[in-house]
Amino acid sequence: MADSGVRSHRLTKDLASVFRWRAGTNPIFPGVIALVVVGLGFAFLISSVRIRVAVPEAVSLRKASVIYLQDDPQGRALSLRAQEGGPFPSRFEPAQWEGFEGLEAAARAAAQIPREPYVPAMVDLPAENRVKPMPLANKDVRVFPSHPITSRPIPEPAQSKITPTLYPLSGISQQELPMVLPNFDPPVTAAMSSASWRFLIRLTAAGVVAECVSLEKGGESGAADLEAWLHRIQFKPAPEKPVRWIALGIGFTNTFTHGTDAH
Repeated sequence: MADSGVRSHRLTKDLASVFRWRAGTNPIFPGVIALVVVGLGFAFLISSVRIRVAVPEAVSLRKASVIYLQDDPQGRALSLRAQEGGPFPSRFEPAQWEGFEGLEAAARAAAQIPREPYVPAMVDLPAENRVKPMPLANKDVRVFPSHPITSRPIPEPAQSKITPTLYPLSGISQQELPMVLPNFDPPVTAAMSSASWRFLIRLTAAGVVAECVSLEKGGESGAADLEAWLHRIQFKPAPEKPVRWIALGIGFTNTFTHGTDAH
């Protein structure tokens, strides 16, 4: 037991003489210099070194797939399925229809010229005509009786006279005009009958012409006679209208003085 105590004391004393168990005071300046050098190097590398990152371009490969279908039931079924399910609508092809060959053959057969030409059968006409003509009249024989020529008196032409007539312009209708007009005694010349006459007339409640003013060609010959003739006309009375202004036009027509057509 004594030996072990001695040995531990000696070992501890020897270790203390080999290692420095207390931390010494190191200077700060070398560490600061190292830090500054490392920072400058890092800043130089960041500012000088540039890394380019290239974006890869999208390149589409030009390729296609081809499926070869044989002319068998399976291939025709796949072809029909591809046409119906594809992006393009399928259309009806008459040449690919199964019954097209039979229809074409029937059309050609109907359009072909018959091999045997048509020859109509000849029939003889009857020897005699069974329809006999019916004589209407003998030649140079008069059928109708003769018409005696008699002289008739030539009727004298009916004598006519040019008389004035009225037609409405304003303030009166055709039905309100008098049916019977007085006779116009003065002679009617060609210039008077071919002129256009218009008059403004003031009527009383009893239908009597109180005032008559010529609207056109008042100074021509015959204007005074027409004004006097208008004063003799009796219009329909209108008690509710004590004063009426109407406009009338005067025309001329031929009338028969005697006979059945006289009026």
